[in-house]
Order: sequence, then C-alpha cells, then structure tokens
Amino acid sequence: MKKVILFSSLTEVNREEITSLLFLNEIENKSFAFMPSDGIANCKQEYIDTWQDMAQNFNADFVVVDNLAENTEEQINKLKNSNVLMISGGNTFKLLDNLRKSGLDEAIRAFTHKENFILCGYSAGALVLTPSIEICNLPKYDENTVGITDLAGLQVVDFEIFPHYRPEDEKFFDDYVKTTKRQVKTITNDGFIDLDIS
Repeated sequence: MKKVILFSSLTEVNREEITSLLFLNEIENKSFAFMPSDGIANCKQEYIDTWQDMAQNFNADFVVVDNLAENTEEQINKLKNSNVLMISGGNTFKLLDNLRKSGLDEAIRAFTHKENFILCGYSAGALVLTPSIEICNLPKYDENTVGITDLAGLQVVDFEIFPHYRPEDEKFFDDYVKTTKRQVKTITNDGFIDLDIS
C-alpha cells in the first residue's frame, strides 16, 4: 500500500473520507507523524491535538516532526519509524525552506520508498510534494518572506496543484496554466486527490 493524498483543508464535507484514507486497515502497526509547516513552536496546539486525537481513535502511535528542531537527526528518525505522514498548511515558501535546511526534504523522498506508506499534505503541505511551488507567486497565495529563488518541490507527484480553488479563481488558473508545461490540477476546499503509487 503506497498512497499520496493531497487536499486544501479539512472540512466537514471531506473529513470522514480523508480520515478513512489516512488510517487504512492495509497499513498495520500505524505510526502517524504530523509535521507542522513552520515547526512545533509556531503551530497552534489545537492543530496538534486534532491530529493526535484522530491517530488515537485509530490506535495509531503519534509523533510530531519538527522541521525547525536543532536535532534534525532525531526528526529524520521519527519519520523513518513512521508509516503515515501528514504535512500541514502554512506559508509554502517557509515550509520548503525549512524542509531543505533540516534535510527533511530528502527524508520525505526516502519515506516514499517504504514498502507501505501513506503520505498526506494539505495546502502548503500538498504544494511542496509537487514539482514546483511557483504557483504560490500568484496574488492569492503566500508571500515569499524567506526569499528563496529555487521553487522546485519534492516531486513526489508529477503534476502541479492549485489548492483552495474557487470558481472566481478561473482567470488566475487559466493564466498560470499558460506558464507551465506540466498538468495543473485544481483542488477546492472540500476536494482532495487520492493517488495509489506503484
């Protein structure tokens, strides 16, 4: 079982379906790792509590992976010992910068070589799994406060995404699609993409 789930937000509409995908019976001895986009210190405790409660409801071990921790080896080991990873939303530029500086970008790529895994990202956490986060330069997305110029994502999937898509974003979307040769998939706030990886 190798699965990637990308979504924009956890909502009342999609919560049950996403939860069932995250905690599939095919994954035994579930160990759920939650990675806030900008470290533990900058994450509201309620978000950590939400995912911890969810993991406990499905009898999964729960760890938080801190991409701002000084001891990066410890965080990488948490990921090595997990089989379900959830990467949160936030500022996509900061998240990508944090992953590169901590070495967790490579650890996430290594995670996808496990025999069984579920990798899930929402909003920024989904964007970094694509080939490029260049779409974040659009006015509706994030400010590049860290000043990174290399906008290549982790390339876990081979298409780009446009999260939080609404009908009024159609012109933004159409204009952006003209700037890239890759397929760009929209994800509404209630929507998600579920991929089985071979």
